[in-house]
Amino acid sequence: MNPKNVTRLGLTLFALIVWPQALAHSQERVRIGISAASLGFLPTVLAEKKGFYSKHGINSEHVLVPCAIATNALLSDDLDYAVCTGPGIAGAIKGLPIKLVMTTQDKLGYLLLVKPEVQKLTDLRGKTIGISTFGSQLYLTSVTLFRQAGMEPGKDVNLLPGGDNTARLAAMDAGKIDAAFVSSPADIFGAKRGYKVLLWTRDHVPLTQNAVVVTDKRLKQSPEQVKRTIKGTIEALQFIRDHHEESVVIASKWLKLNLATTRAAFENYLPCYSRDGGLSDQALRDLVRYELERANLKKDIPLSQVASRDLLQQAQRELNVR
Repeated sequence: MNPKNVTRLGLTLFALIVWPQALAHSQERVRIGISAASLGFLPTVLAEKKGFYSKHGINSEHVLVPCAIATNALLSDDLDYAVCTGPGIAGAIKGLPIKLVMTTQDKLGYLLLVKPEVQKLTDLRGKTIGISTFGSQLYLTSVTLFRQAGMEPGKDVNLLPGGDNTARLAAMDAGKIDAAFVSSPADIFGAKRGYKVLLWTRDHVPLTQNAVVVTDKRLKQSPEQVKRTIKGTIEALQFIRDHHEESVVIASKWLKLNLATTRAAFENYLPCYSRDGGLSDQALRDLVRYELERANLKKDIPLSQVASRDLLQQAQRELNVR
């Protein structure tokens, strides 16, 4: 064999062996906190499973962590990103060094599951309602809904933290709670038990449900990583919009649900997902206003205190989605 050809062959084999290893080493490992295995957190999970993050040099790991402690986990560097709006906005308002950088779900996906005899929200006066945890976005939503109906949580109606959707359904079955705020597919399972959906929260409260939250330190020290994470998440959101059935298959395997149930729940959730991760001024103002009202606070909060959108806007331009 010609010496030159031998040299070329050797270089080619070297590249085939070494280049993939170099790519693997270039992947930045990040931990993303989510509070439950539910369709509300499908966008970042799908970004991981479909390779959108790895495409941008991100080796992601999802960690189940209650929203109530997600902020502390971010600040202690136990998490790099958290998909948790309520504690994120509340912490930022208090002055914690954290920011919302994009949304994955710009409409609420919660529903109120009740017994057949309940006809309107005020029928729940004096009753106990199951939620996830205090301080969560669901807690903020439930407080807002009951106040709109003229009922004060803790006085006219009791809110009881009850764990995930499955636990809240079990609490209804056991008579420990009278109704529950849940998300699909709990409505599907609830219907088989004789319960019904009284309302969908997205029709009553104009709030963003899930946003990606990071620390100011990460924004300062690793802005390119944050932007690449945002880009991978936006691509996942676009995939969900454009490829329903493949998204359902991925969700079915992740949630360990049959395809029919997952498909029905996905159709319920689809209108809630963001198209491009956008965080509008109005969406942020609504989040701040409802959180201040929940906490009975009166103060002016500049949007720059709760959100950083420069990297989002850069990512959107680079992906030609804005």
